[in-house]
Amino acid sequence: MLETLRIGSCYSTTYGTLWKDGTYFPRGTQVSVVGLHLEEGFCVRFPATLGTEPLETWEDWSETDFLAAEGSVEPPQRPLSRTVLAEARDVLSDAEDGCHLHLQEDD
Repeated sequence: MLETLRIGSCYSTTYGTLWKDGTYFPRGTQVSVVGLHLEEGFCVRFPATLGTEPLETWEDWSETDFLAAEGSVEPPQRPLSRTVLAEARDVLSDAEDGCHLHLQEDD
């Protein structure tokens, strides 16, 4: 578990993230923290854009286990199954634009 988060610092994700638009980032993806807010939590920027805007999201403070020290998380040994991704995409189909799910990837 991280003791502190710092704006501008890079971290590794501890589980995969699927965005409503279908973009998927596996665990171990390098992200950066671009904002901190007492009530909203912390803002994480992923290595992609949605149109011309960076792909980023606010995470609750209760989700700090989503981040680990940069380079400390190994990517999964095999890709997430198509079935799991299809089910997750189905869940997100009725969600607002910009929504995402965090998915555990088993080795």
